Amino acid sequence: MGSRRSPAGRLRGIYVCVVALIAALALAVAPAYANAASPVLEFATPSHSFPVPFEAEGGAVTAELAGFETVVSCAKSHGDGVITGPRSTVSNYVFQECETQSGAQTCKSDGAGEGEITADLIEGDLVYIDQAKHEVGILLNPREGPYMNFKCGGEAVEASGRFLSPVGPINKEATSFTATLSSEDAMQTPSEYEGVDGEKLQAIPTGERENGQMGTTGVDLSFAIQTSESLAIKAVSKEEVEAKQREEEDAAAAAKKRQDDEAAAKKRQEDEVAAAAAAKKRLEEQQAKSDRLKRRHLLSKGLTGCRKAQSKHKRTRCEKRIKKKYGGSAVRND
Repeated sequence: MGSRRSPAGRLRGIYVCVVALIAALALAVAPAYANAASPVLEFATPSHSFPVPFEAEGGAVTAELAGFETVVSCAKSHGDGVITGPRSTVSNYVFQECETQSGAQTCKSDGAGEGEITADLIEGDLVYIDQAKHEVGILLNPREGPYMNFKCGGEAVEASGRFLSPVGPINKEATSFTATLSSEDAMQTPSEYEGVDGEKLQAIPTGERENGQMGTTGVDLSFAIQTSESLAIKAVSKEEVEAKQREEEDAAAAAKKRQDDEAAAKKRQEDEVAAAAAAKKRLEEQQAKSDRLKRRHLLSKGLTGCRKAQSKHKRTRCEKRIKKKYGGSAVRND
């Protein structure tokens, strides 16, 4: 994240020139974190869109180059920059009151004020330092070229290579963040980060003296970052993504099972109702048939009795009465 190597207006002008490239690079990297089983790592801006400007205020800084006895210290540091996309930043820095630790020599960049060291425009990528521990950092100068030149007592030093700045807080929406550089024996720490597939990659900055001598560099510095808009550094590990996917799959399977069980229960109920209706219909048909047989029997028996009447008139009256009582379409149609 960045610094005021020049006024904020100049940074915005430089930003306009490089933002398209940064955005393209961000989009190129995006699919690596977009796979279903990939971790999530991004600047999340819930209520606004990119770019998001920020200011960086730091205190004293010390820098050591391996094999170079002189340790450079600066009393003040500050910067500004822009978060250009979900995982990308562009920024610059200025360090003031810089001198060798002994105080014998003043250090400065060409064109800068006395005791002032300025950095070139520095790109940054959001990376995992340790995914399992949710340790996140900004990989500064990811394309590894020179990013700073200065002289101490007339001897030129060029700084190059990529380096890591752990950042925080993680998974918490805020406008205030910290970015810290630490070193041990002229070696930047941490010096490794994780690639998109979890592989370990190195981030080791180097310095080159005017005589061509190369060495690792170590810088100690802490920046307080203030963003213009509230955002969160969202970090979700691959294991957490997979666990969430399993949870969602289990929930979907449970919901489908409930739906299937409900559909099966409804089908059973419909089958039971249909079976009961069919049984009732069969019973009613059997009862109707039994009633018809009974009426036919009574009709036959009654007519037989009517034939025993001595007069035709009585027989006719008897048959008419019996047919009216036990006859009808039900009997005739059986």
